[in-house]
Amino acid sequence: MPKSTEVLPECTQLMDPGKLRPFLEAFTSRLLNLGHTRLTVSGYEASARHFGQWLQSTKFAITEIDDDVVRRFAQHRCRCPGSRQADRLSAKYVNRARRFIGFLVEYGAVTPSTDELPGVDPTRSKLLLSRLG
Repeated sequence: MPKSTEVLPECTQLMDPGKLRPFLEAFTSRLLNLGHTRLTVSGYEASARHFGQWLQSTKFAITEIDDDVVRRFAQHRCRCPGSRQADRLSAKYVNRARRFIGFLVEYGAVTPSTDELPGVDPTRSKLLLSRLG
């Protein structure tokens, strides 16, 4: 069965990623171009949208994203708009958001400290910026 490259439309209606919207669009496009199924991409998109919604509600700037901010996101008692309301986010869900944050690092929107997000290749980041920017 061929993979669909169409993102599930309901994912785009649940939460507002705010200023992360253009990055989210680039991220989902990249995942689709890598051949991930629409179901996989929609899971990553939902986590990233939720992170963006939460970031807005907590008044953190994109440039302030670090491990502490991600830890706070992972531990927040979710009462965010949309269908996801829980006392605790799953590790898988948070790891999807971390993958998006890794993309933000590669894109140059977030600057990690030396111990954050290991495996991000600065050369690859510059190449990505030249392609997307």
